[in-house]
Amino acid sequence: MRRKIAVLVAGVAAVTAVSATALAVTPGEIPFPSPKIESVFVSTHTVTGPTSSLGAGVLTNYYPRGGTVVFRVFAAETKSGKVLTAEDVKYAYVKIPGQANVKLTYTAQVKKGDPTWLGTWTVPADYPTGLVQFVTRFRTTGKQYGNFVQIPVVTSQLTVTKS
Repeated sequence: MRRKIAVLVAGVAAVTAVSATALAVTPGEIPFPSPKIESVFVSTHTVTGPTSSLGAGVLTNYYPRGGTVVFRVFAAETKSGKVLTAEDVKYAYVKIPGQANVKLTYTAQVKKGDPTWLGTWTVPADYPTGLVQFVTRFRTTGKQYGNFVQIPVVTSQLTVTKS
């Protein structure tokens, strides 16, 4: 009897937890991680400095107007784990609201896990301050797609500051 009550209590607690989580999501918002798994895994981060083979520079998310953002991107097929090269990709770019797309260029991988794609964007002097809702997009020659969208954590999002 005690076992049945314990199971019942655990079941009610689980249903309550799931319901509370579902109710906390804003309508139309897709919780992280997305329920859809892309064919291509894409990871993007931003650094300052020159675009060497590793995009050497300081890892940061805050850029003043007039500053140069270097996007370092890693992309691989999710099923095989194959790192994407220029031969595998039809297009790769960073989409920034109100700006021309930032084309990503393939660079050879120095060691496993290193970013292999680079692109730069100079923040215009009149670009609005605050979060930049950029998206990184890939399409392979085999018509597979991958996107990187920033997670909703302030320290993980690209932010433009005053000069």
